[in-house]
Amino acid sequence: MFDPTERELFDDQRQRFDWTLLQTGFVFRYAARFQLDSACTRLTDLGYLVHEVDAQEWACVEDMHTAFAASMSFPDYYGKNLDAFGDVLSDVATFSYGSDPATAGTVLAIADFDVLLQIDHRTGRKILEICARQARLAALYGHPMLCLVETTASDLGTVGGTDVYAGTVWDTPPDPPDPFDEADVLEFGFQIYATEGEAADYVSALDQVIAPVLGEIGRWQILDPTLASENAVRFHQEHPSPRQQPGQQLWDVFVGVRGVGDAMMLGEEVFHAVERAGMLFEQMSQILYNNGYQEAAFEKYRELADFPNG
Repeated sequence: MFDPTERELFDDQRQRFDWTLLQTGFVFRYAARFQLDSACTRLTDLGYLVHEVDAQEWACVEDMHTAFAASMSFPDYYGKNLDAFGDVLSDVATFSYGSDPATAGTVLAIADFDVLLQIDHRTGRKILEICARQARLAALYGHPMLCLVETTASDLGTVGGTDVYAGTVWDTPPDPPDPFDEADVLEFGFQIYATEGEAADYVSALDQVIAPVLGEIGRWQILDPTLASENAVRFHQEHPSPRQQPGQQLWDVFVGVRGVGDAMMLGEEVFHAVERAGMLFEQMSQILYNNGYQEAAFEKYRELADFPNG
C-alpha cells in the first residue's frame, strides 16, 4: 500500500488519513461518536471495508459475538468465545471472509464500547488485544487492518505491545443545534456594494431567492436597504473588495424571520441559496433575538410583531 521506493508517490501517501493511524498502531480510541463516524467515513472513502457495530443494545458478551458474526460474515461454526474470535479474525486477515483483497484494508469499528467494558471489562480488553495481534499478522500479507472504538476510557493500557492511542481526527464536529420558535426573531444581514438603485433591486431578488427556504419555516420581512455604519465602511476601506465598482456604496440588507426551526441549519440553507443564485455579498451575519430581546426585534420588524386587536 505504501511504497517508499517511489518518493513522490510515498510523500503523497503519507498525507493520507490511514497513514496517520497505521504508522503508530492498529487499535485506536475516539471519545465521541462523531469522531468515530468521521474516521470511518474517511477510511471508506479511501477504499477500506468498514464493519461498524454498535454496542448500545448489548446486554451480554454473547450479544457482542453475535454482532461480530453478522457484520463480518463469520461461518456458522463460530464458537462465540475469545479463542474462536481470534481464529476467525485470522481468517479475516487472510481474506477468507469479512474482507476483500480488492479493497484498501479492513476496519472493525465499535460504537459505545463503554457498554462492553461495563458488561465485562476483561473481555473488552481481550477483544482489542486480539484485534491488534491479528492486524500485525495481516500486515505481513499486505492487508491493513484497524480496530476503532468509541470510548471515554483513556486507561486501556497497551494491546499488541502498543498503547491504545486517541485516534486521528481530521473533521470538525457540526455546530450544536440552535433552536428557535414563534416567540423569537432570527435576523440575517447581508452587506453589499451597490448603488441605491442596485440595492433596491438586490432586495427584490433576495426575496425571491430565499422564499422557498423561509416558506418552510414561517414568516419573514426584508427591510429597505440602509447605508452601512461608519465602522463597517472604515473596515472595508482598509480591506478593499475587488467587487466594489465606481459609484457603489456599502449597504446593509436585513431579513427578519419568525417561525420554528434550527438557526444554524437555516443560516446554512439561506447562505447556500443566495450563493447559488449568484448574488454577491461581502459578508453575512446572523442574530437570534430571544431571552427578552424580542421586543427590540419587533420594533425593527413590525410586520412580524403580534399586536393586540390586529
